[in-house]
Amino acid sequence: MKNIFRFLFVVFCIFTNMIPLYAQWVNTGATNTAVNALVVSGTNLFAGTNGGVPLSGVFRSTDNGINWTRVITGLSNSNVYALAVSGTNLFAGVYDGVYLSTNNGTNWTAVNTGLAYTYVLSLCISGTNLFAGTVGGGVFLSTNNGANWTEANTGIASTMVYS
Repeated sequence: MKNIFRFLFVVFCIFTNMIPLYAQWVNTGATNTAVNALVVSGTNLFAGTNGGVPLSGVFRSTDNGINWTRVITGLSNSNVYALAVSGTNLFAGVYDGVYLSTNNGTNWTAVNTGLAYTYVLSLCISGTNLFAGTVGGGVFLSTNNGANWTEANTGIASTMVYS
């Protein structure tokens, strides 16, 4: 009798491990828009979107994506292709450059001095270096939170950078 229970237990374990488990995804209301970037800063979640007004821009969630607030004051273009976080600095890459927010997206300031190509599709932070991938201009580097930019294309065969 003891062996039968062991056998049934083993069979039960095998069958329950064969049943696929799927994550439960829930739409949080961001429909009819393209979400190009997601980043976390502290307890805030940010989404960079494009899809036409009022569906485009930077959206902030303070409750893990249940509710979203559009935070675009100071952005001249609301089609956001990239986001990056460094400490309390939040960067957004848009059609006309890089923007910086130091207050969780409430206000944005353009930081484009030296950024010769301003169609920014990707942003990356490594230590104190901020990199921007642009259309037509390749990669640009800022070592001072976007205040100044220099080209960083040595060894890149083509400057058409897409992320």
